Amino acid sequence: MLKGIKMNGIANESPFVLALTIVNSEQPLSGEVAANDRVLVCVRNEEINKTHPNVISVPTQRIPTSLAKHIIAAGAATGSSGSTTIYSGQTASSQSSNGHSEIIYAVESLLAGKLGLADAVEGGKFTFTARIAGNQIGTANYPEFHGTGLKDHEDLQMLNLLVQVEQGADSFPERTLSYDHIKWVPIEKFLNMWANGKQPTDLGFSGEQSFRLCIHGLCISSSADVLAAI
Repeated sequence: MLKGIKMNGIANESPFVLALTIVNSEQPLSGEVAANDRVLVCVRNEEINKTHPNVISVPTQRIPTSLAKHIIAAGAATGSSGSTTIYSGQTASSQSSNGHSEIIYAVESLLAGKLGLADAVEGGKFTFTARIAGNQIGTANYPEFHGTGLKDHEDLQMLNLLVQVEQGADSFPERTLSYDHIKWVPIEKFLNMWANGKQPTDLGFSGEQSFRLCIHGLCISSSADVLAAI
């Protein structure tokens, strides 16, 4: 449920990270979520991602502040959900906008660079629509760095885009260099997981897998807030 607007545009100058709430739904997401609607989650590779190893998240990528500000400026803050300012904005299509849309450019960069979809995107086998959905300002904590002399926290802005797959939902590999697991989970289970204990088993991971996994971070928090606001 949306609450009063907390922020209007950019609240501070913290760097931006792009988070994608990638959904697979037969109908445009608005109103109630259907039982077969799904959201993409992934597990960060411990060798590549030193700050959040073995963390269940949504796909993310650092982006230039100038790009993030262009995307935010094209949207409008409409309220808040959880810790995230919710935005409305025009929906862009990968089939018509291509790289001339800041939103499509940002999404395609992450899909190609971290999710192994470069060929599918280039060949038109993976298509989608996307729009700005939210922005969460907070602090990312890196507990693995505590006591090492390395920076163990960072203030960030998590810019969340809602991406709806039109075709090619089965194009995602099971893993990439960035992510050990890439999988679809029902949106209802995702929201229940976030509200009730944040257990990996609630997302279909086995008990053995869950022993080394955890769920936290601004990215997955912002996606939960975005989906809860639909």
